[in-house]
Amino acid sequence: MLATALLARDSRTPASRLSAAILLGGAFWALCEILWNTSTDPEIALRFVRLSSAGWVMIGPLGFHLILEVVGASTPSRRRGLPWLYAISLGFLGVAWTTSWIHVGVVPTSWGWGYELGPLYPAFLLYTNATLCYGLFLGTRAYRLLPSHAERKQAALITIGFLIPLTVASITDGILPFVGIQVLHIGTASFVVLGAIVVWCLRRYGYTLLVPEAYSREIVATMREGLVMLRLDGRIRTANNAMAHLSGRSRQELDGLHIQELLYPVPVFDSDTPILLDCELRTLGGPSIPVSVSTSLLRDSHGEACGSTALVRDQREVQSLRERLVLSGRMAAVGQLAAGVAHEINNPVAYVSANLAMLRRHCDRLRDMMPAEQDVKESEGFLAEIQELIDESLEGVTRTAAIVSGIREFSHAGNANREHARLNDIVDAAHRMATPHVRHVAEVHIEHEVLPDLLCSPHEIQQVALNLLINAADAVGTDGSIQIRTKGCGNKVLLQVADDGEGIDPDSLERIFDPFYTTKGVGEGTGLGLSISYEIVHRHGGEIEVESTLGKGTTFSVELPIDPDSPEDR
Repeated sequence: MLATALLARDSRTPASRLSAAILLGGAFWALCEILWNTSTDPEIALRFVRLSSAGWVMIGPLGFHLILEVVGASTPSRRRGLPWLYAISLGFLGVAWTTSWIHVGVVPTSWGWGYELGPLYPAFLLYTNATLCYGLFLGTRAYRLLPSHAERKQAALITIGFLIPLTVASITDGILPFVGIQVLHIGTASFVVLGAIVVWCLRRYGYTLLVPEAYSREIVATMREGLVMLRLDGRIRTANNAMAHLSGRSRQELDGLHIQELLYPVPVFDSDTPILLDCELRTLGGPSIPVSVSTSLLRDSHGEACGSTALVRDQREVQSLRERLVLSGRMAAVGQLAAGVAHEINNPVAYVSANLAMLRRHCDRLRDMMPAEQDVKESEGFLAEIQELIDESLEGVTRTAAIVSGIREFSHAGNANREHARLNDIVDAAHRMATPHVRHVAEVHIEHEVLPDLLCSPHEIQQVALNLLINAADAVGTDGSIQIRTKGCGNKVLLQVADDGEGIDPDSLERIFDPFYTTKGVGEGTGLGLSISYEIVHRHGGEIEVESTLGKGTTFSVELPIDPDSPEDR
């Protein structure tokens, strides 16, 4: 039972298997002892006595091997000696089974049968005790230096656990029978003490020096990330404290709860390959929390799926940093547009100022003409020109206000909430913003197909389109063309921005989406535009790709999924 308890706790580590082997050997020895003591035939009793040697002949090398595993710092020479120790024990086993050099015969006693030991038994006893004592010496020397009081205490208890059967079995089952004194054999019972000490350490400290992997339960309990184990139907079998804290529920409330009541969208759990997904964690009585979920399928020893696990990480801080990075990218784009915007604003302001000055002069002349009762037609001409000047001035003011409003709206942090929006409208808005930067360097051609609405963050998709358009304008130099296309592609939509510039060399093409990597001169680019665009597109479940040929141009393709609840094509 004690050996089974050790194997049930952790059967994968050598230390636990060796401990169980020693205890099982003692159990086999005890079984043989019961059989020979209840037998009425001395020949049958002797056979069981000799058969019992299979339970105790390996105690020496098994104990020494176990101590080496526990110490963990043994020299290679000691490990190289292990096969020889096992070989010597096998030699003793062969002698015990085939000769009378260890067990000569049996003698009747009040409790059954005792035995007479042969001339080779002292050599076996010396070999076994020397092997175990040397192992205990190595273990004691190693663990006496441990800084952990708990581990030193466990090491002392395990040493006592080994010394008890070593001493008791040697006296009652070996030395006294060898000198002809028959006493009740309690060597097998002393093995229970060793097993009980090991299992008690396992229960008392949560793990033992023999089974360190059993500490995994304590590790899971103290993890900062939430961890849940699910049944095949998606219901929670167990969850750790961090998951309970994140969800605002107790561990008892999480038991049996379906995972779709916690996470949206529901991750995929039927894949042997771990899957990472950004989700929303629904809390009890509070706002949803952005989390990153890593899932993995669990299989039993026969390879059959028996459940799954989900590791849940709080992404609130990461999302805050991501939003700051996106905002810095927006401000960088605004900085690139600043010179063109200033020029664009100066033009309408200039003619608004000129028109207003001329309007004042016309008003002065009109005022001078009215008292003299000049020709009415001439007055009507002045009035028509005044009306035209006013209309043109209002148009200039409107254009100026639109430019300023567009920059202010784009540079505002906003939020990443998803809403239905038209990709064509988003692209047109990005084109209007980039016009001051693009107008004097490239001719822009836009081709739109009729597309369904997207469930997206319009500001973020607009930032992607603007970054691609600005990069295309920078690539064509001072004389080139840019082609913008939007079209449907199955259940996705496609945005392409192509230029006929100088292209991108293959080495740079591999790093084009890396943060802070730029092919522009010092002070001309931040290297954030494409990396932020890549992050935005992938966060929307899409893909962004680039194709470029030196001397011919570059094409960026952005593929975004269509929301399944989108209205009919418009």
